Amino acid sequence: MPVAPKAALVWLSERHTNPVSERARPSNTFGWDKKLRKTDEFSSVFRLKRGQRGPGLDCLTGPNGLDIARLGLIVPKKVLARAVDRNRLKRLVREVFRLHQQGLSGKDVIVRVKARRAMAEYREECEAQMRASGGCLNLSAVEKNG
Repeated sequence: MPVAPKAALVWLSERHTNPVSERARPSNTFGWDKKLRKTDEFSSVFRLKRGQRGPGLDCLTGPNGLDIARLGLIVPKKVLARAVDRNRLKRLVREVFRLHQQGLSGKDVIVRVKARRAMAEYREECEAQMRASGGCLNLSAVEKNG
């Protein structure tokens, strides 16, 4: 049985690489690296207690020492009992964060839901708090144009 030379095997493996993974990801995406996951990451932001407080949401910020912004979400069952509502609110907040993250670079942001409100009110409140935290994009203008 003939054995292929090593050079041919290398050439075949190079041919089947994924070109998408080699490209740089656009900066306005919301990927794995932009989420707060560990207790220490959350507690470092809570320790500083900087941010905006509103009737339905608290938006706390703190420096993270990185060149990207990261988001942490706290959506308790006590406030939104149905999983559908909690997931929808998380999607809404992630979208607002994704559009504002250029102005929030170098910060960790935690959004904590405090009271039950309509989804439109959550969106307006979250947008205003992100803008006050350093983001500068007006989400309602983006929705009207796009």
